[in-house]
This record gives sequence, structure tokens and C-alpha cells, in this order.
Amino acid sequence: MIANQPQRHSLATLPVGVATASMGMSPCHTLESKFAALCDAGFKNVEIGYHNYVAWVKERNPGLIPAKSVYPPDWAENSEPDAADNVTWQALYDSAEDCKTLAAKYGLTMTMLQPFQQCDAWEAGSAREAWARRRVERWLPLTSKLGIEILQVGTADKVEAKGDDAKIASDLRWMAELAARQSPPVKLAYEALCFSPYVNDWERTWKIVQQVNHPNFGLCMDVSHWPLAPAYGFNVHTGDGWRDADVQACLERVRAVPKDKIFYVEISDLIAPDVTKPLGKGSMFDAWTVENKPPQGDVFAWMICSRSVPLVGRDAGLVGPKGDLGARVVDCLRALLDTGYGGHVVFEQFEAIRMAEDDSAIPTEYALACAESWTLLSKEL
Repeated sequence: MIANQPQRHSLATLPVGVATASMGMSPCHTLESKFAALCDAGFKNVEIGYHNYVAWVKERNPGLIPAKSVYPPDWAENSEPDAADNVTWQALYDSAEDCKTLAAKYGLTMTMLQPFQQCDAWEAGSAREAWARRRVERWLPLTSKLGIEILQVGTADKVEAKGDDAKIASDLRWMAELAARQSPPVKLAYEALCFSPYVNDWERTWKIVQQVNHPNFGLCMDVSHWPLAPAYGFNVHTGDGWRDADVQACLERVRAVPKDKIFYVEISDLIAPDVTKPLGKGSMFDAWTVENKPPQGDVFAWMICSRSVPLVGRDAGLVGPKGDLGARVVDCLRALLDTGYGGHVVFEQFEAIRMAEDDSAIPTEYALACAESWTLLSKEL
């Protein structure tokens, strides 16, 4: 090994898991069915989707009546209970040990909880900032009670959350300090979401991580967000972008990140927008986008519909082509391994059209596809 060059791990030696959020989106795709599918496919680690956990707790507590919200309705985050809903949050806390037991029944370790957003960049002293901090004070104890080491923190995707980097770093440092005081402590992994209106590439999150400057605050590197970063990624309306020069420059910047500040890695491939049939002009996701009208915009629509399991093809391998697609996952993983990274890798694919179908086989299909993908990727890396 060359002096000062990081020790490079082979991919097969890294701990690998799958995100439950990426194993089906229908109510019939229960948390336990996903645990069972992962166990049968040979996985030992799992990233818990918060909304999967909430649904599981509500199944176990059919008489649970949410408290009336004290916040404006448009502040609500999907199925997340109101921060002032003491009854529901207590049920989430009280169910944590049973969820750990359920995971252990299937030989699984819960390693991450996701996704937590809208916790930073609000105007100082505003009611929205106070709401965000109250949510932080709810999520961190839950993460700790679940025995989960890492909470994924995504960049804010609300246009009103427009604080500068100094404000963002200050908010996240406060959160990191509170996370460190949990028992057991919680690490925070900051993820750049390409559909965020302001912080939408991993380079910006890395700058903010350095400003936060806290030992339990680092990066979640999700390689599928890189090829849609507005600064250099695909334009979903034209198919232009993410050219070879953009890719190579991005990966050289990745290689310069200290491995100990990469807390974990998420992977999925990405269908490249077709220049002849981009979004809104005949793409396979046009109908879904028109029907669902995601408030995060068209980049989000592409992200939630086009992220396949690497190397195995679309819809858990049911639809071709196979091989390395638009995200260039093999190249991205190679760059991350070049840093000396040896931590967790998590499959986080999203194919909303297929995943929303009421087909109980979907969790098994995706678990097996991820296992096949890991074997193929490990042969490459």
C-alpha cells in the first residue's frame, strides 16, 4: 500500500442492509413482512422507515386516537404524529422494545432510522423554528429507544426554510449536541436531497458538516441523488447532464472526503431521462407525475419512480435492461471505497408505480433483488 493512501476494503466485507421504505408502499407490505423477506434473503441489517414503524404501532394499538394538532395543517409531515400529540408519541416510545424483539426474531439489527427532515433553516425565533425543535426532541429519544445508532437527516425541502449555511449549521449543531446526550447516543447522518430547493448536492452538505464540526454529525452519501443534483446532474425535462466530465469531477471530490465523516452509504440506480421522451414529453413516469403532483416537484417525481436495484433491472429485475444504468453505481461505490470507507451500505430503491401495487410478493421480490445485486456489485468491487 502506498504511504498515506487509505486502506481499501472490498465491498463484500462491508455490512449491508435494506431500507424498509424501499420494499413496498402498499398497506399490505407490513413491517413484519419486510423483516421476514430480508431474513429469507440472508440480510442481517435493516434501515427502518419511520412511517413503516408508525403504521406497525397503530396496527398494534387500534384504539389509539391522535390528539388534535396545535400546528397549522400544512406543517404536517406525512403520517408523523403532531409533535404535541403526547399519547401517540408515548405509544411509539412504548413499542420500541417490542420492535427490537421483532427484528431480532428475524435475525435483524436495526441500524438506521429515516427520514427526518424540516429540522433546520427556519427563521430564528419563529414559530416554525420552535415546531422544528420540538420534533427533534421527539425523534431523538425514539431513535435511542429503538437501539438505532444513526438517524438520517435530509436537507429541508420547504421553500420557506431558507436560512443560510451558518443558520443551518447552528441548528444542526444544536441537534447533534442533543443527540449525543441520548442514552445510548445517536449519530446524525446528513443527506443531500436533489429535490431540495437550496441544499441539493452532497458537496454543500459536506461544507455544512464541516461547519457543524461535531463528532456525531456526518454524511449519508446516497449515490442516486448525485446524478440529479441541479449543479451537474440530469435535467429531467431534457435528458441533458451528468456527462462523463461531470461524473469524474464529482467522484474526484468524493475521494477527498475523510472516511470517518461518511456515516453510511445508500445505493440505488437511476433511469437516465431519455432526451427523446423526457418528463412531461412521453416518459414512462408522466402519468404518475400528473396524478400525484408531488409538492417537491418534478425532480422528486423522477427520484421516487426511477430508482431501481443496481445491476438487476427495473421492478426488482422483472423488467430490463440489466447492468449499470444512469447513476453509475459501480463508479460511485469505487470512489467511496477509495476513501477507505468500510461502514454500512444500504439499498434504498424507489419504484413507486410497482411498489404501490397491492401485491404481497413485492417485499420478497425486492429483498431477493438486493441480495442478487450485492453479489454482482461485490464481484465488481
